[in-house]
Amino acid sequence: MSIARRLFRGLLPLLILGSAILVVAALMATRPETVPVPAEERAWPVEAVQAVRGAHAPILRLHGFIESPRAATLRSAVEADVAEVLIREGDSVAAGDPLIRLDPEELELALRERRAEVADLEAQLAVERQRIVGDRRDLESEERLLAIVRREMERISNLASEAFTSQAEVDQVSRNLEQQILAVSARRLAVASADARLAQLEARLQRAQALAARAELNLARSNVAAPFDGRIADLHVAPGDRVGPGEVLVALYDSDALEIRAMVTSTHVARLRQALQTGELEAHAVVDGASVPVRLSRLAGRADPGQGGLDALFAIPPGADLLLGRFATLELTLPAEPDSVLLPFEALYETTRIYRVRDGRMEAVSIERIGEARMPDGRRGVLVRSDVLQDNDLVVVTQLPQAMEGLSVRAVERGDGT
Repeated sequence: MSIARRLFRGLLPLLILGSAILVVAALMATRPETVPVPAEERAWPVEAVQAVRGAHAPILRLHGFIESPRAATLRSAVEADVAEVLIREGDSVAAGDPLIRLDPEELELALRERRAEVADLEAQLAVERQRIVGDRRDLESEERLLAIVRREMERISNLASEAFTSQAEVDQVSRNLEQQILAVSARRLAVASADARLAQLEARLQRAQALAARAELNLARSNVAAPFDGRIADLHVAPGDRVGPGEVLVALYDSDALEIRAMVTSTHVARLRQALQTGELEAHAVVDGASVPVRLSRLAGRADPGQGGLDALFAIPPGADLLLGRFATLELTLPAEPDSVLLPFEALYETTRIYRVRDGRMEAVSIERIGEARMPDGRRGVLVRSDVLQDNDLVVVTQLPQAMEGLSVRAVERGDGT
């Protein structure tokens, strides 16, 4: 009895396991047959626009600063005290308006001194001319006296040879002759040097007159005036300052002769040079939030060695009331590029590739990027050119991270056509 019980206990797990296997086998044998369902490829929804080939005008955005070719730094021409400052920084002035007045007292004294020197030399010159006239007249008298003394000497010599006169009389006449010869020689020298003395005095007079004119000019320069209509940029002195020659007083610029200097990259220099020659260029600048029309005036005459382009200068129309040194953003409308396509920036992949939709799949198209242009709604877009892209091709304008050749897409055309 105990043996049978132990045998039953040993076989019971095997019986349970076998029964479970039979049940599982029966379930698998009676299950319904599964029909395999083929997997469908996902089509990614994308927006697309129609390509339209045509002539589109590129726009070029530049950045620069306002400057003026008519900017002046006024310096003191004399040494003097600043008596009065009549303007402030930022003031608008007209040509000839007084700006700064220097103390004229020292300059007036210097002018009086120079004028006195001129008067003295003019008097000396008048006296010298009279002396020359007298020397010439006296020379004639001295020569007549010399002739008389010579005749007297000849007479005395004849008498002395016949012992009719004393040796003392002969010596006296001889001395008179020598003295008269010296007098005539001195007078002749005075007459001969008359022109040289006149020239010397006239040269001294001219120098004195020039110094007087300079002193008069220095006095006039004590009143510093605006050389042209403009605006005060900087003021460097105040009343009471002592200034010397060459010291900066004030800086101003012509507010009606402003221009914007902006650097153009080397890739656009040739296009701008052509537009400058033909005049086919529209441009405007935004300064402090205000839009101002500008005109391409010229290109710079030189480029710095480390500069990757060339400076262009754009003239600002008079009356714009802009400040020197302000930052400006320029937008240039260049001549139209034929056979180009304008697309939203979202169409670009890696700057040189776009995708068009062909038979529900993406097809890569290599493009040449020309620049930027304005979309119909005013937004900026990218201007491209491609020999492959055709009119009415649907160009993908949705940026897909998984974008690749042959990707299945479902294109939805943008309603605004951009």
